[in-house]
Amino acid sequence: MVSVLQVYNAVKDIANKEQKGFITPGVFNSFAPIAQMNIYNEMFSELVDAKRISRQNFDPGRDKSVRKQKLEDLSFYHRRKGSTELSYSSGLLSKPLDLSRLISVYCGYPFSPVEVSNFSSSEALTNCEIVYDPEKIDRIIGSNLSYPTNDFPIALVSAIDIEIFPNPAFVELTYYAKPTSFDKDGNISEGSPYYDYDVVSYNGDDLELPSSSCRDFMLPPHYLNEVVMEIAKLIGVRLRDPNVTQFATQEEASE
Repeated sequence: MVSVLQVYNAVKDIANKEQKGFITPGVFNSFAPIAQMNIYNEMFSELVDAKRISRQNFDPGRDKSVRKQKLEDLSFYHRRKGSTELSYSSGLLSKPLDLSRLISVYCGYPFSPVEVSNFSSSEALTNCEIVYDPEKIDRIIGSNLSYPTNDFPIALVSAIDIEIFPNPAFVELTYYAKPTSFDKDGNISEGSPYYDYDVVSYNGDDLELPSSSCRDFMLPPHYLNEVVMEIAKLIGVRLRDPNVTQFATQEEASE
């Protein structure tokens, strides 16, 4: 994970505005989730570029493979949840609140109602065909040839839920989660990255120490520099300071 304390201190040093009070925790916290989401979205774009590099035989391969590194970074956000962890009833599955991009939907169809109580979500699961167009699903259901079956189920993805045909007894969802943060104990938090401090007196001096409410970025550690530069660009625009924005942009481009 990327330390919110390291990022905050680095951004203050780059902007060199701490004496004037511009880079406050409040300002920093307003930009932190935006910067994190920008970097998260860039990972998917870079994965497409990495695939193109691989096709052109420019990829180093093995542990140095650009595509492999991007897939490892995105694995930070892999989530797999079954029916017991999801809001599911009669073929209608509510999307998890942290869902960003859907990877796959698997369904379980016991042979008889008696087997439902003994059925394990880890066995006999069938991969669903995923459809995003309501008109397409209407044509599929209305056809005697393509109507969904237990062997060939179909999942219709809409804005707030996923409808599965025919109704399965169990559902397993694999997806990329939205980036949030890690708390001080290293557990996933639902909140955004957050920095705050407590003032502690020591030998007559007031010291600012990170508070227990701080939350680190949900990004692999090697993204530290990218987070700093992304926030610096945003703060440079806020302060109307072209030097900060230009420096951050140049540093990011040089990577």
